[in-house]
Amino acid sequence: MALQTLESKNLQRITIRLYTVTTEEPIEETVLQEWLDLDRMLVRFWTSHSIRPRLMYASNEGRKDMGDRAQSLLPELTKRDLVDLVEYTLPSVAHY
Repeated sequence: MALQTLESKNLQRITIRLYTVTTEEPIEETVLQEWLDLDRMLVRFWTSHSIRPRLMYASNEGRKDMGDRAQSLLPELTKRDLVDLVEYTLPSVAHY
């Protein structure tokens, strides 16, 4: 929603950070539609402002991670190679 109302001409970067989720479950239709709407909007930002979005996702040991799902969530961006996929490692939590 924030990107739809954005009027700034100084926008230089868009970063989306995904947090760990269970990705083995199918994505609900309404959620998938929101991702596809975001995909179209980010392609428009690339076309009009040459802003290459970055999708950051946490590595998910032993399971499929969001990086594997990027192609289905952002199909036009990934097909055109207009998105940077960046994997990061969540910091470990110390247990006392």
